[in-house]
Amino acid sequence: MRKKAKVECRWHDLRHTVCTKMAEAGVPESTMLAIMGHMSRAMLERYSHIRMHAKREAVEALNFTPAKPNLNEAAKVSAKVSTSATLN
Repeated sequence: MRKKAKVECRWHDLRHTVCTKMAEAGVPESTMLAIMGHMSRAMLERYSHIRMHAKREAVEALNFTPAKPNLNEAAKVSAKVSTSATLN
């Protein structure tokens, strides 16, 4: 298969690549374990090597930009707070 694809690597290298690509694609761990034939999560971690680019994208997905407040929602919350709060 490697000769036909003109790829020079060890067979096991392909296994690592497949596992990593599935992990980066968001394939559930249980599915990956079944496909890869691993018996434990530790073995799965040994074979998947999440690339720096994928890690960076994950952090950027957090999007730390605060959302614009919805004034209608704020008014509803304020009204509830002011009517239910008691002042002494």
